[in-house]
Amino acid sequence: MKRLIAILLLVSSAVLAEPFTHDGLFASAAMGVGYASFENADNKESLTADGFGMNLHGKLGYYVVRDLALHANMGYVMYSNFREARYGVPTYVDHDFYVVSSVFVGAGATYYVPTWDNVFLSGALGVTGYRLNCHKYSGNTGLRAFSFNLGVGKDWWVSERLALGVSASFDSGEYWSEDDGVFRSSSIMLNMSISFH
Repeated sequence: MKRLIAILLLVSSAVLAEPFTHDGLFASAAMGVGYASFENADNKESLTADGFGMNLHGKLGYYVVRDLALHANMGYVMYSNFREARYGVPTYVDHDFYVVSSVFVGAGATYYVPTWDNVFLSGALGVTGYRLNCHKYSGNTGLRAFSFNLGVGKDWWVSERLALGVSASFDSGEYWSEDDGVFRSSSIMLNMSISFH
């Protein structure tokens, strides 16, 4: 019963939040393109991908105070221009765009600067997992890299609760072990988004 009451209070606070304000429930979905790089290297071989990249990123949370939301994050990045070099064999290129991808899961905050007309700053910490299809890996690698995500952008209201926006984002992650070598990734993206406040 207590859980039901808590859920009803959360929903009602989101519905009763003032229009054109940053309070109550917060949700955002973004899609972007830009530059993405990936590297996995040890003393025997290296796997790299860099160049054009695409990403999807979602946030779901709640405004703890007006203009400041805490939220869960989930992101997906696809990399291109995959290259593989091993045991002295010359580097070759695999043109399959989907050969390398990563998934980010974490938690963060988004802050709308009150005097900057819907300009926001965001950041998140979490872990990134990698998926590769090559001779060394087939599917999920099972490895997790500590990662962070930073962003800055601007929204424009299209209704009392919905806004469309543009943003620039940067993310980076790294994992290292003696068995697997180093896993390192980063991306810089230009995004378009829709958000609910």
